[in-house]
Amino acid sequence: LGRPGKVIKSGPNDRVFVNFADHGAPGLIAFPNDELHAKALNDAIENMYNNKQYKQMVVYVEACESGSMFDNLLRKNVNVFAATAANTHESSWACYMDTKRNTYLGDTFSVKWMEDSDKENLKTETLHKQFKIVKKETNTSHVMEYGDMTISKLSVGDFQGNLTDNTRRTRHSKMYDANADAVPAEDVSLEIARMSNDRQ
Repeated sequence: LGRPGKVIKSGPNDRVFVNFADHGAPGLIAFPNDELHAKALNDAIENMYNNKQYKQMVVYVEACESGSMFDNLLRKNVNVFAATAANTHESSWACYMDTKRNTYLGDTFSVKWMEDSDKENLKTETLHKQFKIVKKETNTSHVMEYGDMTISKLSVGDFQGNLTDNTRRTRHSKMYDANADAVPAEDVSLEIARMSNDRQ
């Protein structure tokens, strides 16, 4: 992106997985002190592709209006598959309210794909299967997919790594319903204030 700071030092044989979770708006995603616009992101992806800085790339984006980062922008021939928490014009949703810490600990789309990765065999589960599961289980927003759909036929483990059977057995078998207390991301501050007032 032409900015100082950490960069992905990947090459032509690397599979790259990028997960972004923060705020968003139409055509941009936000950082604590900066923002990234959709055109700049897609220009950076194309630059990486042209410079052979990855073999294949998977991008998951948890943000409001996150579909606008790729819709009609991400080309299908740059070896990138992207999944977003929301379409181009709707909120993503926060979940897992922790009354002790007085904040939400997760976001529905992210919680759903992470829980799925925890319990599945990532050597055999495909990205497409994970997308379908997460899309079905995320009923607060429209989970979307963009880019090269042939990449979605690859295993999740090719990008997220593989849990061993012993590691998987240590995971909690009971999954809480992330949709139960979900709220639109832009309403988080208001909802936290309301619940704090109710507890007084």
